[in-house]
Amino acid sequence: MSELVIVYVLRGSGRFTDGRGVLSFVGAGDALVHWAGQPCSLTVDANGRWIEQWITADRAFSDAMFRLGVIDPDRTVLHIGVHDDIAERIDRFGKNLRNMNDEDVDRLTVELHELLVEVNRRTRFRQGDDSEVALVQQACRRLAEQFDEPLSIPSLSRQLGVPYERFRKLFRRHVGVAPGEYRVRRRIDRARELIVQKRLDNGEVAAQLGYADPFVFSKQFKRLTGEAPDTFRRRMA
Repeated sequence: MSELVIVYVLRGSGRFTDGRGVLSFVGAGDALVHWAGQPCSLTVDANGRWIEQWITADRAFSDAMFRLGVIDPDRTVLHIGVHDDIAERIDRFGKNLRNMNDEDVDRLTVELHELLVEVNRRTRFRQGDDSEVALVQQACRRLAEQFDEPLSIPSLSRQLGVPYERFRKLFRRHVGVAPGEYRVRRRIDRARELIVQKRLDNGEVAAQLGYADPFVFSKQFKRLTGEAPDTFRRRMA
């Protein structure tokens, strides 16, 4: 292990390649974990909307968190959702770190440990009881598949056996966004993969992902990423 770096994305989108060479499309609500000295790259989409927070920890702390199972070197992108309390804690930790004295080291170490445990808990949907966890995980799987078929959120809540309003509240509390917005984000993630990996044009992407036409797809793509699909395609060429 080496110095631990965690970047929490509050707004915007981009591409993160971790130390193993794994490429991930990232956006608001993602926490990026990497270790100083390992090769990695973060390319921010040129839309002027990127906002991040970041914290670092030394090698001794990173090693301790690894031994405790708080961090996993194979999980470098954590989907925790956008949470004001997490953002506030990171901001507070950063300010305390900049102003710390020698006697503050132990206190800040405990504070960072608690923050990482909470991030890990949010990532694994460990808020609420086991039945809520299973329900939200099942909903996420359904929302992130078969984009070429229409999926009604009220219909999904009925299939899961949960009243619609309760389902929406549970999902937002665990994931950080509404179910419909979660599906849109995963759909755009898939669109970027199709553009980069399959070299599909807008019409082909729209058809595969169930959009009414390429114009509707382009409009939603730009809303989420800040740039048109053609701009993204040229930049990735």
